[in-house]
Order: sequence, then structure tokens, then C-alpha cells
Amino acid sequence: ADLKLWLRNGVGITLNGADVSQWDDSSGNGNHAAQSTAGDQGLASSGGIDFEFDNGDHYDFATAIEVDAQEAFMCFFVINLETVSSEGLLGESNSAFLEINSNNSIKLKTSDATITSVMDSGTPFASGSKFILGIKRDSGSDGTLHVYKNGDLLTPSEAKDSNGRLHIDTLGTKSAANFFDGIMYEVLIYDTLNLTASEISKISNYLINKHSI
Repeated sequence: ADLKLWLRNGVGITLNGADVSQWDDSSGNGNHAAQSTAGDQGLASSGGIDFEFDNGDHYDFATAIEVDAQEAFMCFFVINLETVSSEGLLGESNSAFLEINSNNSIKLKTSDATITSVMDSGTPFASGSKFILGIKRDSGSDGTLHVYKNGDLLTPSEAKDSNGRLHIDTLGTKSAANFFDGIMYEVLIYDTLNLTASEISKISNYLINKHSI
């Protein structure tokens, strides 16, 4: 798999007073997340960014990340939600996006379809505590979506598939009305090939140990 983006905790952050104007991409691809409008910049917090949904905090990537149709991808987010209501993680206006839809569901829109994956039990995406969210799409015609919390694969109430193209050029919003509310401590995006179970476990454990989860 190819590491397309790594917003690394405490690395490559440019400040505008107490706010973050840019978070450099540590993957080597130059996909820096930047916001030139001061009112849309999040507050620097514990090596990451504290996004406020009512301020419209969000960032644009220097180069869009293109996930082709039937191509695998996986994202890792180390986050702490302040509220849970259509929390935009990644997007391209409203044309394609990835969001935490509720405290037990993930929503993905690609060129193929819009799907909502509801977890079978509990509220794994509740506000108020730091956790690692992993979202993986399988390669191929099925494009099955898998969701992980702190390295553990969650069970959905029903399997969901979406194999369409995904164009990612913003962080912290899916559209002008759906902004992320909480802290993002670290973000990684892989695409091209399916990550193996061993690779997912290795990355998750690295993040768990690093962020004391």
C-alpha cells in the first residue's frame, strides 16, 4: 500500500498566533493541509488541531488525493470528538466525502454510491475520549467498507459496499454545512493496495502506544 498522507502529531505545524495555518504532510508527497483564512483556522492542541464546527474550521490539501474506482484505501484518524453529528473528516465539497455520521455510524460518498455503515452495537464513536478510527475499503468490484476502533474490527449491522472514485481535497469538512468538531491528533491515508491484517495491527499499535490510548 502507498502512504499518500501523514499529518504527523507535533510535526510540521505552522502557527498563526495560537491557531494552525498549515500542517505539513510527512509522507513525502507534499499534500500539506493549509488554511489562509484566519477565521477558518483551528486551534493548536496537543500536537494536532482543535476544530470548531461553528467557526467553519477546515483545511485544503495542496494536492488532491485521488482514489480510483475499485481501488483500496484506508484512513487512520486519532481523534477526540466534542460533538457527534455528521462530522466531516475528508471531502470534496459535497461530491465525495467521508464522515462520522453518528455515534455508531460512518458515511461514505463516492462517484458510485452513498452508503452508511451502522455498527451492530454500542456507541463506538461517542464524544469525550481519544480513540483511533480506522476506515478501510477493499479493492475490487465489491468495495466493502470496514471500520476499526483502536485496532479492533467493528461489526456492522449490515455489510456496505461502494467501489466508486473518491477525490479528497479538504480536511475537517464534507461540505460548507458539515464541519468536524473535535481534535485531530494525527491522520494517515493509504491507497492502491489492501493493507493486510498484520499491517493494520502494526499501524494501530504504533498509534495506540504513541498517543497513550
